[in-house]
Amino acid sequence: MKKPLLLSLLPLLFIRCSGLEKRDNYSGHIRGDWVTDFVHSDANRPFYTFSFQDSICSYIHPSGAYSPYTVKQDTLVITESAPRGGMAEKQGKYHFRITALDDHALSLYPITPETAELTATSGERADTIHLKKIPEKNDERLVRIGFYSGPCFGVCPSMYLEIDSEGNILFDGLAHTSKQGMHSGKIPESELKQIAKKLQRIELGKLKKEYAARWTDDQACRIKIETGKGMYESSVYGFDKEPVALRMLLHKLMETYKTATLKQDSSIVRKFAFPGFQQSGFPTSPGQ
Repeated sequence: MKKPLLLSLLPLLFIRCSGLEKRDNYSGHIRGDWVTDFVHSDANRPFYTFSFQDSICSYIHPSGAYSPYTVKQDTLVITESAPRGGMAEKQGKYHFRITALDDHALSLYPITPETAELTATSGERADTIHLKKIPEKNDERLVRIGFYSGPCFGVCPSMYLEIDSEGNILFDGLAHTSKQGMHSGKIPESELKQIAKKLQRIELGKLKKEYAARWTDDQACRIKIETGKGMYESSVYGFDKEPVALRMLLHKLMETYKTATLKQDSSIVRKFAFPGFQQSGFPTSPGQ
């Protein structure tokens, strides 16, 4: 009798172990850039983005500092790095239940009232957020990136930086950055890989020269990308019309200097590889 009983329990043990393995893999599968799957089909609904690295993420929208996150079994916990203006009155934690996750799709259900408030729209409690992973669109090799972020009607970080394929960075903190003035240094290899991955999620050949929002008094960014196959340049005003993958790369570049080992270096003026681009300054806002 014992042998048949043991055999009958084996399928249940297999199912149980498979479920545990799936939950244990959540932390690995969740890495990448995700966007709500209705972003192109419903202009009346806001869309959300999540970008997960090994231990930090941006969430809801690609803005603000990257925050630590953990995945335990099927629960995602994001610990806010700093209060999100207009979205949360105080720093806190947000808990999501991972209801589905594979290589292409992710579904998150807000568990706590604070999380539901964070993801609510028009005063209504948010439902499960369904996201799709942004796939790679090109296999081009990064040579160098030049990046501007300009001022806004507020405290938007204003900077110019260049990063090459070895992770060397030239950084000029212009306003509202934690480091001011000209610096040179190096970013961690993990950061360089993240930038390269985000770059490969952009359809570089279809980038427009300019994307302008429908409003004013917002931030402008400009980017110049050199790869092994060519040169690409675009400017973005207001974070509204540009491809989501480009927006997530711009945000990543805006935060990358914080992870770099930097030292003051006024000689970088002579080291910029894109002097014409660097001297051209910020894109102008609509109507200027």
